Amino acid sequence: MTSTNESEESIEFDERILECARAVRAELPRLISPLAAEHRQELDTRLAQALARPGDTGTVERILAVLQSEPELRTWAAYFLETGNPPRYTERGDYQPLPGSGEAVQATRFSCPERDFAWYRAFLDEPPPRCPTHGHSLVREDPPSC
Repeated sequence: MTSTNESEESIEFDERILECARAVRAELPRLISPLAAEHRQELDTRLAQALARPGDTGTVERILAVLQSEPELRTWAAYFLETGNPPRYTERGDYQPLPGSGEAVQATRFSCPERDFAWYRAFLDEPPPRCPTHGHSLVREDPPSC
């Protein structure tokens, strides 16, 4: 018998994996070589199919199999799961923050209304893409206020 805390942690972990899959879809062109366009499309299709059935048994396992299939995806997913932001959000070249304790700022999130694609804005002048599955415009989601 599992405790309520273990069940809640499992649900939270599954949701983090689903969010990671939604977000990595937007990053596949940067992560997988342009010479491997067919392979990149196959990975995106596998993620989209899994995300279309988020509550099905085995969905998280199918997503994890895709995320673990390429070294670039493993590295990207590990960073995202640890920080909640895509790695490119924190890539700022030679920028050095002021010394002292600061807190990470969450990236602005945009998502497909069908909940299978998410994109995180790293720079204010970046326009959000359209959902590659449905063609929908992405909807901005403001972070919760304190």
